[in-house]
Amino acid sequence: MLQYAQTTRVNEKIDVYSFGVVLLELTTGKEANHGDEYSSLAEWAWRHIQVGTDVEDILDNEIKEACYMDEICNIFKLGVMCTATLPASRPSMKEVLKILLTCSSPLSIGDKNVGFYDSAPLLKNSKWENNMEYYTDDD
Repeated sequence: MLQYAQTTRVNEKIDVYSFGVVLLELTTGKEANHGDEYSSLAEWAWRHIQVGTDVEDILDNEIKEACYMDEICNIFKLGVMCTATLPASRPSMKEVLKILLTCSSPLSIGDKNVGFYDSAPLLKNSKWENNMEYYTDDD
């Protein structure tokens, strides 16, 4: 991973970056090293957001389902947020979890609002609900 190779230190923001890369891989069907020698999947995704490409146009055709399109687009956008160039701009894993669970907070990249998260029904089950207080308590 480029982030780790540059710093040789592991921290939460590098973990968030890695999680974002996984989200981008899952939603686009592309590998993390997608692009040329000067580009990565994260950079490719950021460029598409910056130029205003419709997210649906860059998603993996294998996972496009009309009934889940909003959720899939939002997961892609969360992946973009997690792979922000500046580590301080990335959410914490606790914030990522809250976004996935609350599914009601808008996500912004710069001045752009990139959508609402509405995937909580996919995450809700008794196993998760029993453990959520531990992860979502305000410290």
